[in-house]
Amino acid sequence: MADAKFKDEMPELAEFREKFHYAGLHFQDLANRPLHTRPLRNNAGAWFELADYKAMEAHISEIGPRGHSHKHRHMFEAVIYIVKGRGHSIIHKELDDKPIRIAWKAGDIFAPPLNWWHQHFNDDDSEPARYLAITDLGLMKTLGTDSKEQAPAEYQSDHEDGEEMPA
Repeated sequence: MADAKFKDEMPELAEFREKFHYAGLHFQDLANRPLHTRPLRNNAGAWFELADYKAMEAHISEIGPRGHSHKHRHMFEAVIYIVKGRGHSIIHKELDDKPIRIAWKAGDIFAPPLNWWHQHFNDDDSEPARYLAITDLGLMKTLGTDSKEQAPAEYQSDHEDGEEMPA
């Protein structure tokens, strides 16, 4: 793994946030809100500026049927609420560690540990899965400790990876 090249996602994230953000106090119908394609992340999304907050932010991401995000990690905390669909996420501290599999469905909430690798999968053959992530990215940017990187291709997981984590 010492030779692995991580892809810095922060420039793409900044550009995406600039182009596709919505500012306000209230956002309705997150399950059906129009989203924008993010090729680097292999999903679609929208960014929310909440009440001019400086420490917290939120975004919606959607994964197509039987699709998945790219494996990534970040130095900001994230709480993920599943808006619709069903699937699972693979998490592990180091890329060489045995992955843990977390199954989820609409109404569930989970939080990947800080700076752990994770990847999200939609397990449905016909319907998209959508989640809302609320993070402290703003705070970490202010402190100068924000980072987000994508794992190299050889470390991306597939639908069958990981041992199921008991609920």
